[in-house]
Amino acid sequence: MGGISPAPEIRQVSAVINPLAGSVPEDSKARLQAVFDALGIKARFEIMDRDCEEACERARGHDSDAVIVWGGDGTLACALNTLGPGGPPILPLAGGTMNMLPRMVHDQVDDIAACLHAVLEDPRIIELAAGEVEDQRFYVGALLGGLTRLAGPRESLRKADIMKAVTEFGEADAFSLDTPMRYVPSPEPGATAQALGIFLSEHPGKPGFEILAAAPENLFDLAYTGLTGLLDDWRRAAGVERVSARTVTVDALESTGLEATLDGEPVTLARNAKFELIEGAARLLAARKA
Repeated sequence: MGGISPAPEIRQVSAVINPLAGSVPEDSKARLQAVFDALGIKARFEIMDRDCEEACERARGHDSDAVIVWGGDGTLACALNTLGPGGPPILPLAGGTMNMLPRMVHDQVDDIAACLHAVLEDPRIIELAAGEVEDQRFYVGALLGGLTRLAGPRESLRKADIMKAVTEFGEADAFSLDTPMRYVPSPEPGATAQALGIFLSEHPGKPGFEILAAAPENLFDLAYTGLTGLLDDWRRAAGVERVSARTVTVDALESTGLEATLDGEPVTLARNAKFELIEGAARLLAARKA
């Protein structure tokens, strides 16, 4: 994250809803309107069809104090990229499966009404840094290597779909030791890894990358790291090296591209990729904390 500052009183908002996102309910508009009515806030709604950028541009044109975006990680990233730091601050609501950004910003993500009340009654603005690679931005983190194949079974587990998780786990072949990479977190010396995480710092006022690398010596060690990431938080896994940097280059040593996820969205990057820090990339609304 970047800096934190007070927010002006929120009197009118634009709300962008992606009804196709993984956990946005059918009565999403009515739920938001009930909260806005209770707080005396005027609202304009934009319901996405499939064009996120267009919906966000329409929301920008309403001259609102804030834009509320309810959707998955991909929708939220699109809104941040479209509105940028010069637009109204964005209040992200958890409407997907992983919900990486809302979990980083809010104390409460599962109860949408409680989250909205906490933020809109006493808001603060967070300046958010971003990571950028191949003209694509991410705001929480990038994962690289075979362990990114665990994204599917992880979400099935969160939905308590055990059979689907088991099937996806077998199909993912995530424990195949075929993704060696060399990473150089400038100005530190380079090293090799089978799995790599490049996360934005969660410390306000200290933007940068927290780089986590796993270089297991055998299949058992990689399986342990993978299961920790599947069931909990990969950043808590044993055998993970940590280093801070503002830029990092990554080279695939035995493949033509890099398997990756950017804020949970799967992508394939070039064999050689450079990750750079973009300060002040967006402004978010969060609840003020005592």
